[in-house]
Amino acid sequence: MQQVSFTNRKPTDDARAAQFRQARDLVLGSLGAYRIDEPRTASTAYVWPTAICPVGCGHCNFAAPPNVRDLARPRITRFGDELLAMLRDSQVWKAVLSGGGEPMMEPEFCKRFIAEVSSSALEEIELITSAHFAGDLEAARDTVAELAAAWRGRTPAPQPVSFTVRISVDWFHAARIGLEPAANLITVLSGDEYQDIGFYVRSVLLDGDRTMSDLAALLGGELSEIEDYQQTIRLPDGRDILIYYKNLILDGRITKRKLDRLPVGMPDESRSEEFGKRFATAAGGHIPARTYNGPVVRQLDGLAMIFEDDGAVKILEGNAPDRIRRLGDLSSWAAVMDHYYADPITVFLVQEGPDALAQLVSERYPDAVSVGSEHNELYHLASRILETPERALYATLRVLDQHLASGLVNADPDVLAKAWELLQETAQT
Repeated sequence: MQQVSFTNRKPTDDARAAQFRQARDLVLGSLGAYRIDEPRTASTAYVWPTAICPVGCGHCNFAAPPNVRDLARPRITRFGDELLAMLRDSQVWKAVLSGGGEPMMEPEFCKRFIAEVSSSALEEIELITSAHFAGDLEAARDTVAELAAAWRGRTPAPQPVSFTVRISVDWFHAARIGLEPAANLITVLSGDEYQDIGFYVRSVLLDGDRTMSDLAALLGGELSEIEDYQQTIRLPDGRDILIYYKNLILDGRITKRKLDRLPVGMPDESRSEEFGKRFATAAGGHIPARTYNGPVVRQLDGLAMIFEDDGAVKILEGNAPDRIRRLGDLSSWAAVMDHYYADPITVFLVQEGPDALAQLVSERYPDAVSVGSEHNELYHLASRILETPERALYATLRVLDQHLASGLVNADPDVLAKAWELLQETAQT
């Protein structure tokens, strides 16, 4: 039987937080192996080459710093070999260079990634960019030629691997750098020599916004009506450019108060409750860890993973913030899966999603259910729901109530009882 003890002295806030962390660690250490059949592969991997972005959009929910002087964290370029090895073993289907920051602030890493990322299941590579580098047509041509060469020079794989460029452009981007960079990049990618490379525009759905109309005019094209968060620009040569809209997240540099002072607004279709309906499962829930949220929604066989610029390896809305590990900490993809699936919270999030977790903990923390609507987002919820060690411990115990009852795992009852006692003491003080 595991021995558990907690001090009976009234602790400081820091000491109490340490007690909650210790209690959760002891609970996790008391668990047997989970008897589950959840995915141990990565369907999608979002890789952040850097946290820097030179555009500095007013709506950036990451509040990405504009240059290296504002950035103390190391970039993922340090972990290139480990990252590529882990993705190979993860059996990833779609590998995306994203952020965080602007991936093309690390062009050499992006070219290496496009040329070398591989797995037995890989079918798609995507680069997300603001097109900041395409200030004129010559710069756009030079950069696209280098990216195309990296992709076309890949070692042949058993199945074809596509390459797509996603161009982020919206009212906030246009306010910072104008529409010419996006138009230049679209013009180059529309050329006959790049018909084998896909591209589309990702924008933000706003009221009073003429950005896409202005972009269509700049390209000499015609803009269609919006349907299911999508519309097209038809170019003079008959080619259609897809535009996919997302909702506006009220986080980072943008708040409701700041939005109220701007000439654009948020339509009902851009509210998270409405936008999130696109991604619901057949049962009606949204499980970000198992969903591809692009223009064509896909419920994934594997997991949606994030590899951040500082080396952090995360399951998208699939792990507690106190369980994050980094490239270099864990020796293999199998070790990553073993680490995360040893936590009841990961098991619950992968099965049920963060909205269900918010409901589960709302009896003690009623504000948990309003996290998504407060920031108008479908992601970054788990870290807020579990923002303190006390909340993380409570969520762990509530989830374990369900998992023990359904026979998914075994735990030491004495350890659980001590953890509940600690929470009850806190509620009484």
